[in-house]
Amino acid sequence: MNLRLSTSLLLATSLAIIAVAQVDVAASANGGIASQSSDYSSISTADKANDGDRQGNYSAANNIAHTGFESGAFWESSFATAAAIDTVNVFNRTDGFGERINPFNVILYLGLTEVYSATNQTFIPTITGPQISGMSFMTNGVIADRVRIQLAGSNYLQLAEVEAFSSRPVPEPASIAALGMGAFALMRRRKARTAA
Repeated sequence: MNLRLSTSLLLATSLAIIAVAQVDVAASANGGIASQSSDYSSISTADKANDGDRQGNYSAANNIAHTGFESGAFWESSFATAAAIDTVNVFNRTDGFGERINPFNVILYLGLTEVYSATNQTFIPTITGPQISGMSFMTNGVIADRVRIQLAGSNYLQLAEVEAFSSRPVPEPASIAALGMGAFALMRRRKARTAA
């Protein structure tokens, strides 16, 4: 195999690997580092809303994040890395008291900067199933590293699950640099062959 063909194959393979990496789900509140303004009890901690379980029956599964009664109660999760977030799904309690979430805010942050907010929302289920009641927010690919759900008033905040999804992760600087160096080397080789 000649050098030109092997260089072209290497560059094509690198581009294919980068392209495949960019269609994966880039960020989800699931598995992120969760916290909330307070804990109602030792079985209703913040991690219950990012454990992958959307079911909202507090009594049956003990899988609801639940704060104490307070003004501006919040739950939030930080992502491992910043990502272009397309959708945030909020899953509510289903065995009663679902109205406690109203009104609420969905906020995305990049560092300390608020980059998206849907404020004073009334919970209207758009995702339903047995013991599942969720509402979706389309966030148009805003780059964020943290999601927060916060009450706009005073009450208990109860969440079954919060999900933040993306199909377009922010490319890592190392990937961009490797791609640029590969393209530069290929162009330099072509220029050297043309001059010879």
